[in-house]
Amino acid sequence: MMKKILLALTLVFAFTVSAQESKGSDNLDELFELMNMDSMVETMYDQMQSIYIEVEKDVDISSEELAINQKYREQMTNIMKKEMSWQAMKVDLKQIYLQNFTENEIADMIIFYKSSTGQSVLRTMPVVMQESMKLGQAMAQKTLPKLQALAEREQQERQELRDNSN
Repeated sequence: MMKKILLALTLVFAFTVSAQESKGSDNLDELFELMNMDSMVETMYDQMQSIYIEVEKDVDISSEELAINQKYREQMTNIMKKEMSWQAMKVDLKQIYLQNFTENEIADMIIFYKSSTGQSVLRTMPVVMQESMKLGQAMAQKTLPKLQALAEREQQERQELRDNSN
């Protein structure tokens, strides 16, 4: 008798969780559609291409090396577009959202993204992200010589330690 009760409770719990996930999943389909996630992922790859091209302008390399860079950059982008497409990540991203947001929070996001402010955020965010990435890149380029000098001093100090211990 106890086994039957446990089985029944397990089935009810599993059905309830499944129904909640299904509803949450439906809401996420709507949310992801409002957020234009498919085109956002595609835009991300286009922005990465733009950043690579900008970086190549700042690097002193021959035209032959540049051609090699471009060939492999295109191949890398094609692989990423295939392996990391919106369709490839959608199911897993849904699980991440379901684990980290409540149904009410997802519903509130849907309301927000349906609003004019939410639509403005969606239109503007790719530009904000691109400018933020450029800022991060500029900061990294400025910081890189200091980090390289530090790494060289560290390597030199290790080498001195090894030389002294022999």
